[in-house]
Amino acid sequence: MYASVPALLALAFSCLPPTTMLRPDESPGPLPPLGAQVLTSFEDNDWGWYRVLDGVMGGRSSGRFELREGRLEFRGVLNTNGGGFASVRSRARSVSLRGQEGLRLRLRGDGRRYSIRLSQSGLRSGVTYRADVETVPSAASDAVKPGPWQTVWLPFASFEPQWRGRQLDLPPLDLDRVVGLGLTVADGVDGPFRVEVDEIAAYPPFDLAQLKGERSALVVIAPVPGHSGAARWASAFERMQDAAPKADVVLVRAAGEGDAMVEARGLNRREVRALRSGLGCDPGTFMVRLVRMDGTVESVDTESVDLARLWAASGSPEGGAGAAQGPR
Repeated sequence: MYASVPALLALAFSCLPPTTMLRPDESPGPLPPLGAQVLTSFEDNDWGWYRVLDGVMGGRSSGRFELREGRLEFRGVLNTNGGGFASVRSRARSVSLRGQEGLRLRLRGDGRRYSIRLSQSGLRSGVTYRADVETVPSAASDAVKPGPWQTVWLPFASFEPQWRGRQLDLPPLDLDRVVGLGLTVADGVDGPFRVEVDEIAAYPPFDLAQLKGERSALVVIAPVPGHSGAARWASAFERMQDAAPKADVVLVRAAGEGDAMVEARGLNRREVRALRSGLGCDPGTFMVRLVRMDGTVESVDTESVDLARLWAASGSPEGGAGAAQGPR
Protein backbone atom coordinates (compact mmCIF):
# COMPACT_ATOMS: atom_id res chain seq x y z
CA MET A 1 0.00 0.00 0.00
CA TYR A 2 2.82 2.40 0.85
CA ALA A 3 4.66 4.09 -1.98
CA SER A 4 8.29 5.17 -2.28
CA VAL A 5 9.62 7.24 0.59
CA PRO A 6 9.03 11.01 0.42
CA ALA A 7 10.04 13.48 3.10
CA LEU A 8 9.12 13.05 6.76
CA LEU A 9 6.96 15.68 8.35
CA ALA A 10 6.52 16.23 12.07
CA LEU A 11 3.83 18.23 13.76
CA ALA A 12 4.30 19.27 17.39
CA PHE A 13 2.68 21.35 20.13
CA SER A 14 3.50 24.94 21.01
CA CYS A 15 3.06 28.52 19.97
CA LEU A 16 5.51 29.38 17.28
CA PRO A 17 8.33 31.85 16.96
CA PRO A 18 8.36 33.71 13.63
CA THR A 19 10.89 31.25 12.21
CA THR A 20 10.73 27.49 12.53
CA MET A 21 13.08 24.88 11.12
CA LEU A 22 13.22 21.21 10.36
CA ARG A 23 15.88 19.07 11.94
CA PRO A 24 19.06 19.89 9.96
CA ASP A 25 20.40 17.24 7.60
CA GLU A 26 23.57 16.93 5.61
CA SER A 27 22.57 17.31 1.97
CA PRO A 28 20.36 19.54 -0.14
CA GLY A 29 17.73 18.09 -2.39
CA PRO A 30 14.25 18.60 -3.80
CA LEU A 31 11.71 18.63 -0.99
CA PRO A 32 8.79 20.62 -2.42
CA PRO A 33 6.02 21.38 0.07
CA LEU A 34 2.69 19.94 -1.02
CA GLY A 35 0.93 22.38 -3.33
CA ALA A 36 4.03 24.57 -3.42
CA GLN A 37 4.60 27.50 -5.74
CA VAL A 38 8.33 27.38 -6.43
CA LEU A 39 9.60 30.94 -6.88
CA THR A 40 13.20 30.11 -7.71
CA SER A 41 15.54 27.12 -7.58
CA PHE A 42 18.52 29.21 -8.77
CA GLU A 43 19.05 27.17 -11.93
CA ASP A 44 19.41 30.48 -13.75
CA ASN A 45 19.33 34.18 -12.90
CA ASP A 46 15.66 34.57 -13.80
CA TRP A 47 15.14 37.02 -10.92
CA GLY A 48 18.07 39.22 -11.94
CA TRP A 49 19.99 39.02 -8.64
CA TYR A 50 22.41 41.82 -7.79
CA ARG A 51 24.48 42.87 -4.77
CA VAL A 52 23.91 45.90 -2.51
CA LEU A 53 26.45 46.67 0.24
CA ASP A 54 26.60 49.34 2.91
CA GLY A 55 29.16 51.27 0.83
CA VAL A 56 26.15 53.14 -0.57
CA MET A 57 25.98 54.87 2.83
CA GLY A 58 29.68 55.01 3.62
CA GLY A 59 30.02 51.51 5.11
CA ARG A 60 32.94 49.10 4.76
CA SER A 61 31.34 45.67 4.46
CA SER A 62 32.30 43.40 1.57
CA GLY A 63 30.37 40.63 -0.11
CA ARG A 64 29.91 38.69 -3.31
CA PHE A 65 27.41 36.13 -4.55
CA GLU A 66 27.50 33.32 -7.07
CA LEU A 67 24.86 31.15 -8.70
CA ARG A 68 26.13 27.61 -9.17
CA GLU A 69 24.76 24.07 -9.12
CA GLY A 70 21.25 25.35 -8.48
CA ARG A 71 22.21 27.41 -5.43
CA LEU A 72 22.80 31.02 -4.51
CA GLU A 73 25.96 31.39 -2.41
CA PHE A 74 26.52 34.72 -0.63
CA ARG A 75 29.66 35.38 1.40
CA GLY A 76 31.78 38.27 2.62
CA VAL A 77 32.78 40.23 5.72
CA LEU A 78 30.42 42.44 7.71
CA ASN A 79 31.82 45.68 9.13
CA THR A 80 29.54 47.61 11.46
CA ASN A 81 31.71 50.75 11.34
CA GLY A 82 29.66 53.11 9.19
CA GLY A 83 27.01 50.74 7.90
CA GLY A 84 26.77 47.11 8.84
CA PHE A 85 24.78 45.37 6.11
CA ALA A 86 25.31 43.28 3.00
CA SER A 87 22.57 41.99 0.73
CA VAL A 88 21.56 40.39 -2.52
CA ARG A 89 18.32 41.51 -4.12
CA SER A 90 16.25 40.63 -7.15
CA ARG A 91 15.12 42.91 -9.91
CA ALA A 92 11.45 43.85 -9.93
CA ARG A 93 9.31 40.90 -10.99
CA SER A 94 5.59 40.70 -10.24
CA VAL A 95 4.32 37.49 -8.66
CA SER A 96 0.98 36.76 -7.03
CA LEU A 97 1.14 34.73 -3.83
CA ARG A 98 -2.59 34.83 -3.19
CA GLY A 99 -3.83 31.77 -1.33
CA GLN A 100 -0.38 30.87 0.00
CA GLU A 101 0.51 30.76 3.70
CA GLY A 102 4.22 31.65 3.72
CA LEU A 103 7.69 31.07 2.30
CA ARG A 104 9.72 27.88 2.57
CA LEU A 105 13.49 28.12 2.11
CA ARG A 106 16.14 25.47 1.91
CA LEU A 107 19.44 26.93 3.14
CA ARG A 108 22.62 26.47 5.13
CA GLY A 109 24.54 29.17 6.92
CA ASP A 110 27.12 29.93 9.58
CA GLY A 111 25.16 30.52 12.77
CA ARG A 112 24.35 34.13 11.91
CA ARG A 113 20.95 35.77 11.57
CA TYR A 114 19.79 36.61 8.06
CA SER A 115 16.72 38.50 6.87
CA ILE A 116 14.44 37.44 4.04
CA ARG A 117 12.84 40.44 2.40
CA LEU A 118 9.84 40.88 0.14
CA SER A 119 9.25 44.05 -1.89
CA GLN A 120 5.74 45.29 -2.61
CA SER A 121 4.70 47.55 -5.46
CA GLY A 122 3.43 51.02 -4.65
CA LEU A 123 5.70 51.63 -1.64
CA ARG A 124 8.58 54.11 -1.35
CA SER A 125 12.02 52.92 -2.39
CA GLY A 126 13.73 50.82 0.27
CA VAL A 127 10.59 49.72 2.11
CA THR A 128 10.43 45.93 2.43
CA TYR A 129 8.65 43.31 4.50
CA ARG A 130 11.20 41.33 6.55
CA ALA A 131 11.37 38.05 8.45
CA ASP A 132 14.51 36.78 10.20
CA VAL A 133 16.19 33.38 9.93
CA GLU A 134 18.60 31.97 12.51
CA THR A 135 21.07 29.61 10.83
CA VAL A 136 23.00 26.73 12.40
CA PRO A 137 26.80 27.09 12.62
CA SER A 138 29.25 24.58 11.22
CA ALA A 139 31.39 22.43 13.49
CA ALA A 140 34.34 24.60 12.51
CA SER A 141 32.55 27.73 13.81
CA ASP A 142 33.72 29.88 10.93
CA ALA A 143 32.49 31.05 7.53
CA VAL A 144 34.75 28.73 5.54
CA LYS A 145 32.79 25.54 6.15
CA PRO A 146 28.99 26.02 6.05
CA GLY A 147 26.63 24.59 8.61
CA PRO A 148 24.01 21.86 7.98
CA TRP A 149 21.16 22.25 5.53
CA GLN A 150 17.94 23.54 7.10
CA THR A 151 14.36 23.85 5.91
CA VAL A 152 12.89 27.13 7.13
CA TRP A 153 9.20 28.09 7.14
CA LEU A 154 8.25 31.77 7.30
CA PRO A 155 4.52 32.54 7.52
CA PHE A 156 3.62 35.74 5.71
CA ALA A 157 2.06 36.99 8.94
CA SER A 158 5.59 37.17 10.41
CA PHE A 159 6.90 39.60 7.72
CA GLU A 160 7.11 43.12 9.13
CA PRO A 161 7.39 46.36 7.11
CA GLN A 162 10.68 48.19 7.59
CA TRP A 163 12.73 50.99 6.08
CA ARG A 164 16.44 51.25 6.93
CA GLY A 165 15.95 49.13 10.02
CA ARG A 166 12.98 51.12 11.31
CA GLN A 167 9.62 49.49 11.95
CA LEU A 168 6.81 51.04 9.90
CA ASP A 169 3.10 51.30 10.59
CA LEU A 170 1.79 49.77 7.36
CA PRO A 171 -0.90 47.20 6.48
CA PRO A 172 0.15 43.54 6.19
CA LEU A 173 1.95 42.38 3.07
CA ASP A 174 -0.32 42.38 -0.01
CA LEU A 175 0.23 38.96 -1.56
CA ASP A 176 -1.01 40.18 -4.94
CA ARG A 177 1.63 42.92 -5.15
CA VAL A 178 4.93 41.18 -4.38
CA VAL A 179 7.60 42.37 -6.82
CA GLY A 180 10.95 41.29 -5.40
CA LEU A 181 12.99 39.04 -3.11
CA GLY A 182 16.04 39.79 -0.99
CA LEU A 183 18.52 38.28 1.45
CA THR A 184 20.35 40.49 3.97
CA VAL A 185 22.85 40.07 6.79
CA ALA A 186 22.74 42.93 9.29
CA ASP A 187 22.97 41.28 12.69
CA GLY A 188 25.37 43.79 14.21
CA VAL A 189 28.31 41.37 14.39
CA ASP A 190 31.65 42.14 12.71
CA GLY A 191 33.26 39.30 10.81
CA PRO A 192 32.87 36.83 7.94
CA PHE A 193 29.53 35.46 6.79
CA ARG A 194 28.45 32.74 4.40
CA VAL A 195 25.01 31.44 3.44
CA GLU A 196 23.71 29.24 0.63
CA VAL A 197 20.10 28.93 -0.58
CA ASP A 198 18.95 26.25 -3.00
CA GLU A 199 15.20 26.96 -3.24
CA ILE A 200 12.56 29.50 -2.30
CA ALA A 201 8.94 28.39 -2.54
CA ALA A 202 5.56 29.57 -1.28
CA TYR A 203 3.55 26.98 0.66
CA PRO A 204 -0.25 26.74 0.99
CA PRO A 205 -2.44 26.26 4.08
CA PHE A 206 -2.22 22.71 5.44
CA ASP A 207 -4.93 20.16 4.67
CA LEU A 208 -4.80 16.40 5.21
CA ALA A 209 -6.18 15.98 1.69
CA GLN A 210 -2.82 17.23 0.39
CA LEU A 211 -1.27 13.95 1.55
CA LYS A 212 -3.63 11.70 -0.41
CA GLY A 213 -1.80 9.32 -2.70
CA GLU A 214 1.63 10.26 -1.31
CA ARG A 215 1.72 9.87 2.45
CA SER A 216 -0.29 8.45 5.31
CA ALA A 217 -0.91 10.49 8.45
CA LEU A 218 -0.86 9.42 12.09
CA VAL A 219 -2.96 12.13 13.74
CA VAL A 220 -2.73 12.62 17.52
CA ILE A 221 -5.05 15.26 18.98
CA ALA A 222 -5.13 16.08 22.70
CA PRO A 223 -7.36 18.44 24.69
CA VAL A 224 -4.41 20.24 26.34
CA PRO A 225 -0.66 20.68 25.79
CA GLY A 226 1.44 18.18 27.71
CA HIS A 227 -1.22 15.45 27.61
CA SER A 228 0.46 12.23 28.80
CA GLY A 229 -1.19 9.98 26.22
CA ALA A 230 -0.21 12.22 23.34
CA ALA A 231 3.33 12.43 24.70
CA ARG A 232 3.62 8.62 24.65
CA TRP A 233 2.58 8.51 21.00
CA ALA A 234 5.03 11.28 20.10
CA SER A 235 7.84 9.51 21.93
CA ALA A 236 7.13 6.25 20.10
CA PHE A 237 7.10 8.02 16.75
CA GLU A 238 10.39 9.79 17.49
CA ARG A 239 12.00 6.50 18.51
CA MET A 240 10.81 4.94 15.28
CA GLN A 241 12.24 7.85 13.32
CA ASP A 242 15.60 7.43 15.01
CA ALA A 243 15.70 3.64 14.62
CA ALA A 244 14.16 3.09 11.19
CA PRO A 245 12.41 6.15 9.74
CA LYS A 246 9.11 5.66 7.92
CA ALA A 247 9.17 8.80 5.85
CA ASP A 248 5.92 7.96 4.08
CA VAL A 249 4.04 8.43 7.37
CA VAL A 250 3.28 11.90 8.70
CA LEU A 251 2.93 12.54 12.43
CA VAL A 252 0.31 15.23 13.03
CA ARG A 253 -0.03 16.53 16.61
CA ALA A 254 -2.29 19.25 17.94
CA ALA A 255 -3.30 20.30 21.45
CA GLY A 256 -6.27 22.33 22.61
CA GLU A 257 -7.31 25.24 20.44
CA GLY A 258 -3.80 26.67 20.18
CA ASP A 259 -1.25 26.65 17.41
CA ALA A 260 0.51 23.51 16.20
CA MET A 261 3.23 22.68 13.73
CA VAL A 262 3.38 20.69 10.51
CA GLU A 263 6.61 19.82 8.73
CA ALA A 264 8.16 22.09 11.35
CA ARG A 265 6.13 25.06 10.19
CA GLY A 266 3.31 26.72 12.02
CA LEU A 267 -0.36 25.96 11.70
CA ASN A 268 -2.62 28.83 12.58
CA ARG A 269 -5.79 28.40 14.61
CA ARG A 270 -7.93 28.29 11.48
CA GLU A 271 -5.94 25.31 10.18
CA VAL A 272 -6.12 23.55 13.56
CA ARG A 273 -9.90 24.03 13.68
CA ALA A 274 -10.20 22.63 10.14
CA LEU A 275 -8.12 19.61 11.14
CA ARG A 276 -10.35 18.89 14.14
CA SER A 277 -13.52 19.44 12.15
CA GLY A 278 -12.40 17.17 9.32
CA LEU A 279 -11.81 14.33 11.76
CA GLY A 280 -14.88 15.04 13.90
CA CYS A 281 -12.82 15.69 17.01
CA ASP A 282 -14.30 17.60 19.93
CA PRO A 283 -11.78 20.00 21.59
CA GLY A 284 -12.01 18.08 24.86
CA THR A 285 -11.24 14.70 23.28
CA PHE A 286 -7.99 12.72 23.10
CA MET A 287 -7.91 10.70 19.90
CA VAL A 288 -5.57 8.96 17.48
CA ARG A 289 -6.45 8.38 13.84
CA LEU A 290 -4.64 6.77 10.93
CA VAL A 291 -5.39 8.55 7.67
CA ARG A 292 -4.36 6.21 4.87
CA MET A 293 -2.88 7.26 1.55
CA ASP A 294 -6.26 6.67 -0.11
CA GLY A 295 -7.86 9.14 2.32
CA THR A 296 -9.77 6.62 4.43
CA VAL A 297 -9.66 7.15 8.20
CA GLU A 298 -9.16 4.42 10.80
CA SER A 299 -9.75 4.83 14.53
CA VAL A 300 -6.78 3.73 16.66
CA ASP A 301 -6.83 2.42 20.24
CA THR A 302 -5.16 5.18 22.26
CA GLU A 303 -4.12 2.93 25.15
CA SER A 304 -1.64 0.61 23.41
CA VAL A 305 1.18 2.49 21.72
CA ASP A 306 2.59 -0.15 19.36
CA LEU A 307 3.56 1.37 16.02
CA ALA A 308 4.98 -1.87 14.61
CA ARG A 309 1.60 -3.54 15.07
CA LEU A 310 -0.20 -0.52 13.65
CA TRP A 311 1.91 -0.47 10.47
CA ALA A 312 1.50 -4.20 10.01
CA ALA A 313 -2.26 -3.95 10.45
CA SER A 314 -2.46 -1.07 7.99
CA GLY A 315 -0.76 -3.12 5.29
CA SER A 316 2.56 -1.27 5.19
CA PRO A 317 5.22 -3.46 3.55
CA GLU A 318 7.72 -2.04 6.03
CA GLY A 319 5.55 -2.67 9.10
CA GLY A 320 6.82 -4.78 11.93
CA ALA A 321 10.50 -5.38 11.24
CA GLY A 322 11.92 -1.90 11.45
CA ALA A 323 9.34 0.05 13.41
CA ALA A 324 10.13 1.00 16.98
CA GLN A 325 7.70 0.04 19.68
CA GLY A 326 6.79 2.80 22.09
CA PRO A 327 5.91 2.57 25.75
CA ARG A 328 2.57 1.10 26.68
